[in-house]
Amino acid sequence: MTEKHATATGLVPPAAKSAPPSVHAPAPLLAKLPTVLGLLLFVAALAVPVLLFADDRYWLPIITRSLAIAIFALSVDLVWGYTGLLSLGQGLYFGLGAYMVAYALNLQKAAQERGGAPGTALTDFMIACRVEEVPAWMAPLANIWLAVALAILLPTIVATLFGYVAFRVRIKGVFFSLITQAMTLAVFTFVVNQQPYTGGIVGMPGLARLELFGHRFNSQVEMYWLIAGSLVVCFALCLGLVRSKFGKVLTAIRDNETRTLALGYDTAMYKTFVFAAAGALAGFAGALYTAVQRTVGPEEVLGIGFSIEIVILVAVGGRGTLIGAVIGTLLVMLGKTYINNELKQAWPIILGGLFILVVVFLPEGIVGFLRHALVRLRKLWPRNRSLVVSPR
Repeated sequence: MTEKHATATGLVPPAAKSAPPSVHAPAPLLAKLPTVLGLLLFVAALAVPVLLFADDRYWLPIITRSLAIAIFALSVDLVWGYTGLLSLGQGLYFGLGAYMVAYALNLQKAAQERGGAPGTALTDFMIACRVEEVPAWMAPLANIWLAVALAILLPTIVATLFGYVAFRVRIKGVFFSLITQAMTLAVFTFVVNQQPYTGGIVGMPGLARLELFGHRFNSQVEMYWLIAGSLVVCFALCLGLVRSKFGKVLTAIRDNETRTLALGYDTAMYKTFVFAAAGALAGFAGALYTAVQRTVGPEEVLGIGFSIEIVILVAVGGRGTLIGAVIGTLLVMLGKTYINNELKQAWPIILGGLFILVVVFLPEGIVGFLRHALVRLRKLWPRNRSLVVSPR
């Protein structure tokens, strides 16, 4: 591997010494100014829905759910957009996080309706299936903080174990996509068949409202700010990850894993780490989604169609951009709501057609198209616009 090729990828071998900084390099604070301004603009944009729909009981909850799904889309973008791993079963980790919080809210609801301490009262689906007492493994989940911790930790562990095995044996491409899809289908089948402990195909409807730090989120505006604040934090963490040297290694793996491996990087460990981080992010998104929706079911969070739909959201917005994942989620989810209201049966066809159009005409998504358009405008704009008067 030549030094020229290593420089082209933005990477150097781990043992190589970095070159001294250039004298003309911009100041660190000045170089970070566009990123800071972009984040401030992003936060300001999130305040617009509250200003427009604060009293709207229909659209504000829909936008809030869309923001929770946007966090899930960020996890898909980390794996697919920056690492080149097309996971068609990322909903597995979203579903695990969703069910952990659903257990907590359902047990709290049972305690409020039937009395007793949370974790001791039987839920509706347990009573319907004639379960005599709350299982020992489920009772501690009545603590919302333990449920949230497990909603992040359990998907992380599952994603780490799967990623370590899959990437060590060099599973990639369509085989990786099919395996992730098969795992999600297996968990979906398990949840449906264990009705006494999961609610089966019906799931857990009518959950209690989320309560944190002694405060119950009764209003939609409060819930919106909780989800929007979580999205900002997750977006900033993902941005810091992809802008770091670690993120450059991920993009190098996406573009040419063989070359990155030849430079001395353990690509399997890099992919395992980002897959685990994406699993944690998806689990957290599932927990927030359940708190907003106040219901959970296997078809909604563990269905194969749901995982594929998230991939389409990222593709529409622009994979490998982070902000594209958020924009694509908001545009498609709001469009889905509007179209379902007008043409209920047409959405699957429209969604499939949208994906085909994006792949054919906008392979880099909306954000990628806008970036290329901006580059073209810069090239057309003259660099020196000063008027030069020729002597007579």
